[in-house]
Amino acid sequence: MKIEKSTYQGYLWYSDEKQPQVFDNKAFELEIADAANPFIIEGQLYDGKKSVSIKYVDGKYTVKSYETDRLEGEAQEQVFHSHRMDGKRLKFKQFWKEQPDGLCEDMQVLQPAELVFVGFDNNNKEE
Repeated sequence: MKIEKSTYQGYLWYSDEKQPQVFDNKAFELEIADAANPFIIEGQLYDGKKSVSIKYVDGKYTVKSYETDRLEGEAQEQVFHSHRMDGKRLKFKQFWKEQPDGLCEDMQVLQPAELVFVGFDNNNKEE
């Protein structure tokens, strides 16, 4: 698995750590083998143009990368409270796509598609 060099917001949670490593506009790059220890349990990174989602499942990395300006469909912003990240709030965009629904006489209905990390919500810090 390779993460290209860029300036990221987000986090990487390693298997031997009690809390994630947080990146807040920090230059970073990484190349790691599936069998390496410690491994990254999960991670979300965003550089302003590209979002990278990392999960480690059954001994292999699952990495999804999204060019955020190329995603199509309706999007709804969602903000989640973080755990063990000093009160940081994680911002995501939930994209929706129209698909025919057999339960609605095959009319087009919006279905959830990608949930994409787009950085930290610095406007609404917890008090």
